[in-house]
Order: sequence, then structure tokens, then C-alpha cells
Amino acid sequence: MDLMYMYIYAYKQVRQAAMPLRDLKMLELHKDVKRLEKNIQHNGSLSFKNPGTEIKGCCVMPAVECYRTQLLLLDVGSKPLRLKVHKSLRSPLIMEKLKGINTSKDDCQTNQQCPSCDLYPNTSSQEFMVSLISLLEMANSN
Repeated sequence: MDLMYMYIYAYKQVRQAAMPLRDLKMLELHKDVKRLEKNIQHNGSLSFKNPGTEIKGCCVMPAVECYRTQLLLLDVGSKPLRLKVHKSLRSPLIMEKLKGINTSKDDCQTNQQCPSCDLYPNTSSQEFMVSLISLLEMANSN
């Protein structure tokens, strides 16, 4: 049975080695966000601006910036992990992956007004993290 696990492990390593760097970085960020979610001390009295996942056109990057600023307000047990996720969301490789969400070339050529972070609805930390994870999963599927 141990040999089978070794083959599975080796297969995963080879598969990941063949992935572009931006895809590897996105997978790492996704794993870090999932770990961060487990470290949150959910406090019902706090609310967070939540851009959600229905972000239109070229508004993805301002929405991601909103997620970044709100991340710093989370009450987490692992502050280094929170800072790593915060920094990763600004990585050019991650931004490249995120730009492909809900965006066509025509969407970005119009002068679209994107809502500011203050205009997004307030949600609990749990809903906030679910939305962020969903957004990252959408980017992973691109």
C-alpha cells in the first residue's frame, strides 16, 4: 500500500511541475486562504465589506484590492499567514490570473465605473471568506 501512495505523490509532483508558475502561485494562495479561514476567530459583531463573486468587467482588480484591505481587519490566530495572503493578492502572477474573471476585451474598453470598497455590502467574516475562496476558485478554473 505504501508504494501506491508514493506513486500518487510522484504523479502530483510531476503534474505540478508541468503547470505554469502563475497556476502554481494561485494554488498556493488558495491553500493559504483555506488555512487562514480555519484560523479566523469569527466574531459576530464585526462585519466586512464583501465584493462577492459577481464582479463585472474591469472591476475585478478594485474588488481584489477591497478584499486585501478587509483581510487586515480579520481576527486571526496566524498573523504571518494573513500578511502572506495579503501580499500574495498583489503579486503580478496572481493579478494576471484574477484579471481573467468575468472579463472580456469589450468590457475593459468602456469607461466602466467600479464601486468603491465602501459601497459593497457588509457581511460576516464567514461569508467574506467564502466569497474570497469562491473568487480564487473561479480564477483557478480559467
